[in-house]
Formats: sequence, structure tokens, C-alpha cells
Amino acid sequence: MPEVRTRLREYGSAVSVMSAYAVLATVWVMIFLVFLGHMLPRVRDILRDAPLADTPPCDGVQCDFSIFWPAGLLARQGWFDKLYDPVAFAAFRQHVLVSTEGRMDWFYPPPSLLPLTAVSYLPIGPAFLVWTLSLIVLAGFMLRSAKVSWPVLLVGLLSPASLWNIEMGQWEIFCGSVLVTGLLLQSRRPGVAGILLSFMLFKPQAAFALPAGLLAAGRWWLVFCGVLGVAVLCSVTTTFFGLDVWRVWWESGLNSAHYTLVQPHPQWFMEGASVFWAMRNAGASVQAAYAVQVLATLTALAVVAHAWRDQRFSTERRLALTVVGGVLVTPYLFIVDLVAYEIALALLAERRGWRIDPLDAFFWLWPMLSPAIYIWKGWLLTPVVMAALLLRLWAPVALQARPRQMHKEARLRC
Repeated sequence: MPEVRTRLREYGSAVSVMSAYAVLATVWVMIFLVFLGHMLPRVRDILRDAPLADTPPCDGVQCDFSIFWPAGLLARQGWFDKLYDPVAFAAFRQHVLVSTEGRMDWFYPPPSLLPLTAVSYLPIGPAFLVWTLSLIVLAGFMLRSAKVSWPVLLVGLLSPASLWNIEMGQWEIFCGSVLVTGLLLQSRRPGVAGILLSFMLFKPQAAFALPAGLLAAGRWWLVFCGVLGVAVLCSVTTTFFGLDVWRVWWESGLNSAHYTLVQPHPQWFMEGASVFWAMRNAGASVQAAYAVQVLATLTALAVVAHAWRDQRFSTERRLALTVVGGVLVTPYLFIVDLVAYEIALALLAERRGWRIDPLDAFFWLWPMLSPAIYIWKGWLLTPVVMAALLLRLWAPVALQARPRQMHKEARLRC
């Protein structure tokens, strides 16, 4: 009978792996075909220098890149009051793009204007292609420098979140790779990791859980190098744009960011990933949503800090906990910002010899399942899924310590 049970478990495990890969391949192929259906016509129009037009999946020109490119134009002219003023910025976008462009505010920190100023010298179509290809190449270079294997790199950069990131013209494919690379290098080359992680200043909300881990583990040299990198980025920004950009961002940009956060945005809820927006989507007041967000933030930070203190957590598991915890920490995050999350899952799968179960496939596909569920039922479930994954990653290692520790304490008492 033991042999029969063992063989049945082996058969069940094989069926689980095969079914997970079958579901994964089927759904991903569907996602990739939709991606090609959106991107190929856009690339064709850009290469033909066709007139600007709305591009799916956005009701706008080149999606989120339609705020990046005008921001670069305004930064080159030093028109920061117009850049960080929602009404003036909306009018400028309509002037340089098309008159039907809707309101999308600019409130990124001033250092983010450095690369955008450079790419704004090109027309928006070619700029979009150069921007996207450059970020993909940089992401691949960084991950390979951290000895990430080609299978993990391809799985991460062709993941659902990455494909959506490419469509939107966002730069999370770069920022997510910066976060993963920095976390992989944090023990081998802490100085390089710190400097690299300072580039998260371009989009800091995705790394809000990182300080808890670094401080809990006592990575002081890395923290120092990270702070130094941030100081250098801020100094370069001030050299190029002057002090006025900081004043305008502080006075107007942060107010615009807060307005964007607290106002009900059904379309943004569909793409949202934060606890705050999930609560707002469920009908909670701003105050109640903030309260739940604070609770989620403190819990996630405690889990991340524990994982960094406990030496039994592998580098890959600690990385994944930091990335997933970061999703629960910040009140402002979109599905498109889950590129680091996808790469982290791929690293964990590689560590297991690519043996996955249907739940692993579900988590990896979640960035595309989330908006589909929102369209179907109006539910924003990403924080629930992230909390479940955080527990799945943390509990098997953390709870193993209890019996041994209790036994050790009992022996000491004797």
C-alpha cells in the first residue's frame, strides 16, 4: 500500500504540472495574440508616419506615453508650472497631440524628467518605439548582469504585465528589472545594488517595502550607496532644470498626485492593484480606505522585515516577498507595475526546477485576469491575491521554526 500511495502521489504531481503548463500556455498565447493585435497596427502606423489616432487598449494616443513625451517637451523649455498644473498640462497635450486627449496629470518626481527630455527630441511615434525598445534592452542587460538565466529573462519580459507595460509605453519594465537586479546583487555587490536601486526614484512606489528589508538585515553599505545614488540623481536634476522644478513639484505635483489617488476612477480601478483602491472600489470612504491601507502596509512590512532577518529564506523567496509586499504597501499601484512580480515568480519556478502547479499558473497570469474579472464582476481582487501569495511564500518557511525553537527552549529549561 505505501508503494501504491507513493505512485499515486507521483501521478497526481505529474498531472498537476502538465495541467498547469497547459492552462498557462493556452491563456498566454491568447494574451500574446491580443498584444500583437494591438501593437502591430500601431507600429505600422508609426513607420508610415500616419496621423495620430487612438490606439488600443487606450482611448488615447500611444497610451501612457502620451503624458511622458509632452512632459519631456515642457521640461526642455523649463515650463514646470504648466507641466505640474493639471489644466495647463491637459491643454498642452491636446495642442501637441490631438484635441480629444483626456485629462492625465503629471506628478512624477523631477528626476524622471531626465530620460524623458532626451526622448522628446523625436516625434512621438518614433519616440515611443525608441523608448520601449531601449527600456527592454536595458532591462535585459541588467537582469543578465545579475546572472538571471535566459529562460527567466524571457518568462519575465514576455509576461502578461510586461506585455501590457509595452503597450502602455510605461517604464515599469525598466524599474521592475532595476528592483529585481538590485535585490539579486544586494549580498554579492551591495554598493552596485545600492546605486542601481536609487533609480527606483523614477517610480518609487513599487519599492516602498524595500527599506524594511534592507534595514532589518542591516545592509548599511547598500543603504548608504542607495542614498548617495539618490543624491546624485537629485543633483543632476537640479543642474539640468534648476531648483524651480522642485518647488513646483512640491506645491502642485504632490497635490495633483493626491487628487488622482482619492478621486473615484472606475477605469483606473480596473487597472488598479492597491488595497486603497480596492477599498474605494468596494464603496469605502477615503478615511476607511486609508485605515485599511495602513493596516495592510504595517502587516506587509512586518512580513518582509522578518523574511530578511530569517536566514532560512532563500534569496529568491526573500525577493518575491519584498516585491509582493510592496504591492500591499503602496496605495498607488497599477497592474502594469507588476513586472518585478512576474520576474520574481519566474525565479521561484526556476529554483523548483520549473515544477509548477495550477496555483502558480494562476498567480503568474493574474495581471491579465484581474482586469477581466473587474469587467465581468466589478471586483478589484489584486490585494486579496497578493495577500494570499504573501502568506504562501512566508508561512512554509516561517512556521517551520516554531517546533525546533520550542524544543530548544524546553531543553534549556530542563
